[in-house]
Amino acid sequence: MIYILMGLASSIIYAGDFKRFEIQPFGGATLTGGIPLESSDNVNLGTIHVNNSYNAGVTFGVYLNEEDAVEGLWRRMFTKGELPAGFVDPGSSLSESTFNLKIDQYHCNFLHHYTLNDPKACPYVIGGLGATTYYASQNGQSNSLTRFSFALGGGIKYFFADHFGLRAEARWAPTVLSASDSRFWCSIGGAGAQCVVRLQTTLQNQVDFTGGVIFRF
Repeated sequence: MIYILMGLASSIIYAGDFKRFEIQPFGGATLTGGIPLESSDNVNLGTIHVNNSYNAGVTFGVYLNEEDAVEGLWRRMFTKGELPAGFVDPGSSLSESTFNLKIDQYHCNFLHHYTLNDPKACPYVIGGLGATTYYASQNGQSNSLTRFSFALGGGIKYFFADHFGLRAEARWAPTVLSASDSRFWCSIGGAGAQCVVRLQTTLQNQVDFTGGVIFRF
């Protein structure tokens, strides 16, 4: 009985030391690839260029044990895009090829952490699944498009105290764009149905470099 009580007491103490939750506001930069527009019959229709830009967001994580955690992520990128000529109607009021673009990502991430000799430093790998939403606007016209996305990456956390640390991360987070997406880009350029084609499925690549403050409890 004494040994059982001692075991329960030690487990309670251990549970009290275990920090299960993390909140991290972050910011950084996103490097983006263009969106190739190739039809299902292999006709090249050009590329939508997306500018590299800055991002901001927040994560909320829950540790399953000392090494593994799951987290929810929201990240927004503020940038501009440029349509190819075939997706812009030169006779409409929307003759500008450049448009404003916000890109939101909503991911559920899985993290696996590794132990180093320095207990304050904690490297990790990350994988995630979720959705990316494009908000495009030009000359008072706006539209949105949501598609499946995933992410792979890694980073390091460094804890200066039990409840406070820093996090740096690199993440490849491409979005899968499907055959019906030309309607979205045509509507932004004002070209309407005349430029709607069936596109091949493709990836729009995004690489995030972010850093932020960790609050752990």
